[in-house]
Amino acid sequence: MVIKALGFEPEDLPGLFGDPNLQVSRWGTIQIDFRSMMTNLEGVFAAGDIVRGASLVVWAIRDGRDAADAMDKYLAERRKSAEAPLAKAS
Repeated sequence: MVIKALGFEPEDLPGLFGDPNLQVSRWGTIQIDFRSMMTNLEGVFAAGDIVRGASLVVWAIRDGRDAADAMDKYLAERRKSAEAPLAKAS
């Protein structure tokens, strides 16, 4: 799922996304690991202003590309680990 939004004030993001465990910063933005672009929730990624706050569009583009790469790696690793037990059984 991709969520696009325009706005200047952060919402109650844990409430909005229906998960009170979603970690947010003191400014109300989503906290992520910038190496993996993943939130504290397994398999949930975030990028752009929802992470940085109001910033330049070039940062949002860069973050979006980094998040897409991180998601691709994450899914490839999940696929590989799901196939590993099948390879051992053969």
